[in-house]
Amino acid sequence: MKKLLVLSIVMVGCLQAAFAQDGSDVKNEIREQRIELMKERQIRSGGQFNKVISAPDLSTGKSMGLAAVTAADVGDPDSFGRNAQFLGFASAGFILIDPTCDPADIGVLGPDDRCITVPDPSVPVPTTTFNDIGRITIPGKSVDNIIYAIANHTLSFDVNNTTAGPTQARLSYSPSITIESVALNDPSLIDPNTGLPFNGSFTTTGFGTHLFNKTLAPGALEVVTDSYTRANTAGFSRVFFQALGLPNNVINQLYKKPMTIRLNVRVSSRWVEFATIGYSIRFLGN
Repeated sequence: MKKLLVLSIVMVGCLQAAFAQDGSDVKNEIREQRIELMKERQIRSGGQFNKVISAPDLSTGKSMGLAAVTAADVGDPDSFGRNAQFLGFASAGFILIDPTCDPADIGVLGPDDRCITVPDPSVPVPTTTFNDIGRITIPGKSVDNIIYAIANHTLSFDVNNTTAGPTQARLSYSPSITIESVALNDPSLIDPNTGLPFNGSFTTTGFGTHLFNKTLAPGALEVVTDSYTRANTAGFSRVFFQALGLPNNVINQLYKKPMTIRLNVRVSSRWVEFATIGYSIRFLGN
């Protein structure tokens, strides 16, 4: 009986340690998501500049010169009244989680697909980042003021507790994009997110993060499928680039030069046996 009691105490301690670790990971993910949202809100509102432009004729998209609008009026005076045009479409490769990643089980992977082998789902999959698994190059002089992104995300995964006690299942998915341009090659240009020179590119998040975290009862099995759209409300506008500390002459060059946008994914999991994750982005601009 004494041995059984000691063993029970040890098992409870191990579970508590595991839950504490999961809880810490979840808190970190939530903190990161909150920071992403706060950054976007700052760019969308607090980072606005009181720039005045002529009010456009909405029927033609041309300036009437009859009045002036400011950021306080419309939020983004640079794009106010402009006609949007389609700039193209980019699709990321699929991210798979599978016990073997054997092509006989999952099929042949495409050049941008990635598979994470998880023979034992009780062992947490650490945060893993896959860069440049999709891309698009927007020709120079395609737009003057903004590039706008609309992303579609699809996640399908199962969680299965095969133990005799409760456990914590989780899947974290965070897409991001990297923008590359020769306009960012100047070594005096500093990325405020890293404190280092841009060196021709910068990476930004906030395109549809998804976090699943749930306590599973013994033997519980759940299959989750989620499909959703995330519109990048602020867009890559002049206001966005100004908030990065870029001067107007560099921003002008960003729009005048070709811009390559690369799609990235960051993922981690625990108690996920199978997963398929993918996303695509439609780009517009003016």
